[in-house]
Order: sequence, then structure tokens, then C-alpha cells
Amino acid sequence: GSLGNAELSSLAGVEGSLIGSYSILLGRAGFFSDATNWFFGSVLGGEANKGTNEGDQSQVNEIQGYSAQTNNASIFDKYSNSFEGVARANGTLRLLRESTTISADDATRLEGEARFLRGHYYFDLKKNFDDVPYVDETWNEVDEVGNGQSLWPFIEADLKFGYDNLPETQNDAGRANKWAAGAYYAKALLFQGKYSDALTVLNDVIANGQTTNGQPYGLNANYADAFFAP
Repeated sequence: GSLGNAELSSLAGVEGSLIGSYSILLGRAGFFSDATNWFFGSVLGGEANKGTNEGDQSQVNEIQGYSAQTNNASIFDKYSNSFEGVARANGTLRLLRESTTISADDATRLEGEARFLRGHYYFDLKKNFDDVPYVDETWNEVDEVGNGQSLWPFIEADLKFGYDNLPETQNDAGRANKWAAGAYYAKALLFQGKYSDALTVLNDVIANGQTTNGQPYGLNANYADAFFAP
């Protein structure tokens, strides 16, 4: 059987859709498309190396050498995975708009998380592909959309909404909160050279951000621990 929008626009339905928006952070092609950006960040940034031999995942040698061809599968993986995340976040927001049973507080939180995720996926697209087509939850999925507009205003708006509206702590581990959104919002500002605006947000995160057990955020005592996944 299938579920209709009446079931999916319930609190449980929208939460389920939101979980799907989170899950694509893991990527569908491992380190070529997941949120860690190990390959498209660390390898291309020069702090890591693909390793092994030339015949292992040979298509990534093109990317690492900045000579990628248009049919490179790993670039397609990153592009399509990011837009899959956008589509899932938009689907969540669309269901939320149609709901008549979700409380105002839950609706604000759900929108904040979904927009945080959409902001992340478009941030990845901006970093890796520059200006790509932008669509939100109002797109009819029929009309063609060009790529002639800057993504930054949309990325900023989504991340700022999360910063302004998400709770400071979440009951479930892994959910975006106010401080995660604020740090990411500030990062988007830094990428655009808006340093004073970013500093204001970062000072707020540093001074007031706290973990779920009430401890303030802080730097790792051992710098190398920053490179270990939790």
C-alpha cells in the first residue's frame, strides 16, 4: 500500500520525512558524497591523499589532479547526492505546510531543522559547483530552473532561520540545534568575507552554546582528536 498526504503530514509523518533528509548526510557513495567531505574537502585541500594505487577508484585521480572529465562518476555522485538532500528537505517542508495538526512549536522546530539541512546541501553545492539551480518547497517540479542566481542569499536565509528558531538543545542526539545552525551560518558569512557579521554570531555561539549536559562548547584538548569521527 501507499501513504497519502493526510498520513504523511501528521507529526509522525513529517518527522519521518525529516529523518530521511538527515539520512542522506551519510551519502549514497561513501566518502565521495557524504557530509564529511573527506574527499572533496581534505583531499582536494591537500591535507589528505587518496592513497592505494592508480587503478583503485581511478576516476578520483582526475579530480585530485584538477583534470576531471565531464563523465566523472564521483563528481556526479556528489552533485546528485546534494540535490537528493535538497529534494528531501523540500519534501519535508512541503508536508509541513500542508499539515493542520502539528503544533506551532513543533512546526517551528521541524522547519528549522529542514531548512538547516537544505542550507547545508546548498552550501556543499555552492562550494563544489558554484551557482546551480535553486529550488525550494514551492517549486512545481515541472518548470525549468536556471542557474543564473547566487545561492548565498538562500543559504544565509535557511541557516539564519535555524539559528533564530531552533532550540538550544535537542532531545535526540544528532539533531541540529540553535548553535549548530549559528556556527554554520557564520561559516557561510565567512565564505563571503562578511567577517564582522560572522564574528557577532560566533561570539554568541562561543559564549552561550552548550552541550546537552550543560557544558560549554570547547576546543579538543588534543588537536589531533579533531580528525577522529565520533
